Amino acid sequence: MNRKHYTLPALLSALLVTGLFNTANGQYVIKEANSQATLYNYAAAIPLYQKAYKKKETVTAARGLATSYRLLKDYPAAATWYGKLVAMPEHTAEDELHYAAILMNNEQYSAAKDVLNGYLAKTPGDMLAKSMQAGCDSAAAWTAAPIRGDLENLKGLNSEWSDWSTAFNNGKVVFASDRPYDSLRRDMLFNTSNIKRKYYGYTGNSYLHLYESNGLDSGTTKLLVRDVNGDYHSADASYTADGQTFYYAVTELARKKGSLLGKENPYTLNIEIRAQQRDTSGGWKELPAFPFNEIFNHSIGDPFITPDGKTLYFVADYGDKGIGGTDIYYSTLDANGQWQTPVNMGPEINTTGNERSPMFDGNGVFYFSTDGRPGLGGLDIFRAVKEKGTWAVRNMGLPVNSAQDDFAPAYNGTNTMYFSSNRKGGKGSDDLYRFTPAKILVFSLEGKAIDKKTGQPLGDAAITLASKNTGAVLKASTDNEGNFHFALDSLTAYALDGQKALFRPELGVAVTTNGLTESAVLHRDLYLEKIEMESVVNKPKDPVPAKGVGAPHKIELGNKFNPQNIYFDLGKADIRPDVAKELDKLIALMKENPTWKVDMSFHTDSRSDDSYNMKLSQRRANSTLNYFLSKGIDKKRLTAKGYGETKLINRCANGVNCTEEEHKANRRAEFSVLEH
Repeated sequence: MNRKHYTLPALLSALLVTGLFNTANGQYVIKEANSQATLYNYAAAIPLYQKAYKKKETVTAARGLATSYRLLKDYPAAATWYGKLVAMPEHTAEDELHYAAILMNNEQYSAAKDVLNGYLAKTPGDMLAKSMQAGCDSAAAWTAAPIRGDLENLKGLNSEWSDWSTAFNNGKVVFASDRPYDSLRRDMLFNTSNIKRKYYGYTGNSYLHLYESNGLDSGTTKLLVRDVNGDYHSADASYTADGQTFYYAVTELARKKGSLLGKENPYTLNIEIRAQQRDTSGGWKELPAFPFNEIFNHSIGDPFITPDGKTLYFVADYGDKGIGGTDIYYSTLDANGQWQTPVNMGPEINTTGNERSPMFDGNGVFYFSTDGRPGLGGLDIFRAVKEKGTWAVRNMGLPVNSAQDDFAPAYNGTNTMYFSSNRKGGKGSDDLYRFTPAKILVFSLEGKAIDKKTGQPLGDAAITLASKNTGAVLKASTDNEGNFHFALDSLTAYALDGQKALFRPELGVAVTTNGLTESAVLHRDLYLEKIEMESVVNKPKDPVPAKGVGAPHKIELGNKFNPQNIYFDLGKADIRPDVAKELDKLIALMKENPTWKVDMSFHTDSRSDDSYNMKLSQRRANSTLNYFLSKGIDKKRLTAKGYGETKLINRCANGVNCTEEEHKANRRAEFSVLEH
C-alpha cells in the first residue's frame, strides 16, 4: 500500500467511486460490493463484484472490479478489467483515461497511446492526457539512456507489506509501514458502526505506522512511541536538522457533521499535519496543530520541514484554490512563531495532475513526485532547479523512475537518493530503495598550436577533434595565444588535428579517456611547421621559372607535385578556407602563366569500402575543379579525376596493418603543370 492508498488522490478517487456506483441495480451482491467500495474496503469488494459479474456482465460490476484493482495497484488485473469495461458501449471517456494510465503502468506504451488518441479525439483539451501521451513518446528514450549507477532494494528494512517514506534522524532511519502488529482478516466486511482499529479496509492490511531502525541494511526495527502513532494512519516523517522537532501526517475518524463524505458517512478518514518536539526528559510532546489543517474540508499531508524549521512544504487538495488534484504549498514561520498563509508553488511546479512528496536536498535542489507531467507511468520523481527566477524541471528517468509509482525522495547528506516505489520485483507492495549515481567524471583537453621552428603560439589555427567511437567531429580555432579547449566524453578515443595556412598540419594526435578513473584535464600541444612556396611543389630536376607570384620559385613541367596543406574533412569534399588559400596560390600562378594547364588527381587510403573511396575521391576532384572555375580559370586548362585507393604509393592495401603516417601518405592530391 503506497501513500496514495490513504492520502489525497486515493480519498478523492474513492469519492468518485461512490458516485459511479450509484447506478447499481437492486441486486444485493452489487449493493454490498458498492457499500464496501464506498468504505475503501476493496479487499472485500472485489470478490463481491466478481460474483455479480459472473451472474450478469454489467458495466457496474466491470467498473467496480477495474476501479478496485486500480486503487489496489494490481496493474495486470486492472488492465484486464478496464479492457472489458471500455469494450462495453456504456463506458465513459474517464474509463478510457484510466485504462491508458493502467496500460502505462504495465509498460504497454504503444497500446496506451492508441487509447489516449481516441480519448483526446473526444476531449481535445485534456492537458493530463496530453502529458500522458508525451510520456508514452518519451519512454523509449528514457529506456535507452538510463542514469548510470547502483539501484538497491533496502531488504533489511522492507517487508512483504508496504514500506515507504524514508527520513533520517541522528543516525536512525524512520519510515512508514503497514506491516501487521496483530492478526488480520483481509476479507472482513466493514460495519460503519464499528470501525476496526487493527486493520485498514482499503487493503486489508494494518494501518500505517511510523517505525524506527538503527540501520539501513539491518538492525532493530521498532514502532515509534504511542504518542506519535495513533489508532489510524501515521506516516511521512520530516525532521529539522537538530532532530528536536518533526512533522508527520495522520488520519483520524471524522465523526462530525461536515466530514468529507457528509454526515451520513462518519467513517471518512481525513489527513492533517502534526508536529512533535523533544521534551526535557527525551520523550516527545505534541506541538500546537498546524493552523491550516482543514480536516472536515480538505486533506493536507506529505510534510517537509526545512532544516532550520522555518518553512513547511506540504500537499493539499484545496479544490478550486489549486491547479490540479493535489498541489504543493509552503508556509513560513514569522518572527512571532506563527505559520503564515500557505502559498501555492504555482504552475512551474504544480500541474492538473497530482503533485506529491516535496523536499529539498542540501544543495537547494527541489524534488517532488507527480503524475501530471510526461513520465513512465504513475507517479514519477522530478528534479527542479531555479534558474534566473524560474524553475527548470526534469524527469529523473530510469532507473529512479519506473512504470509504476515512484515517490517520497529523500537525501541524507550524500549524493545517494532514497525513495519509495511499488515497481515490479520488490519485496512487498511498496518498498524502500536507494540509488547512488555513478561517479560523474569530467574530462577536458587543453593545448596550444605552436610554430615548430620559432616556438611562438599560432593564433587562428583550425583544430579538429574526431571521436573514434562515434565519428563525431568537434571544431575550434585557437585564440591569439594559440590556446584551444575541448570537453571530452568518458571511455572515448579521439584523433586531434591542427592546421593553419602556410603551415604543414599535424594530424592524428592520439587523445583518449579510456582507463581514466578520476576527472582529468588532458594536455596536447600541436607543432606546425611553416612552409615556403617552394615547399608546396616538388623540387624540379629541370626547372621552368614561374612568373610573378611565387617567383623566383620554379616548377618542373610535366612532373607531379603534392601541395602539403590540401586536406578534406573526414568523408567530405567541401573546400575548406585553409585549402582554398593553398589552391589560390596555384590559381595565381596559372593566371600569370597563361600557357599552363593543370591536371589534378585525388587519392584516398585503403580504409573504407573501395567503391566508397572511388566516389569520394571523384567528389573531391569535382569540388576542386569547380573552385578553379569559380576563380576564372578556363575549363580547357583543367582536368580533374579521382582514383580512390587504386594508386597507393606504399604497402598499405586492404587488410594490411599500417601506421597512421603510412595511411596519411596515400591520402594525397597530386597536380601536374603542363604547357600548351
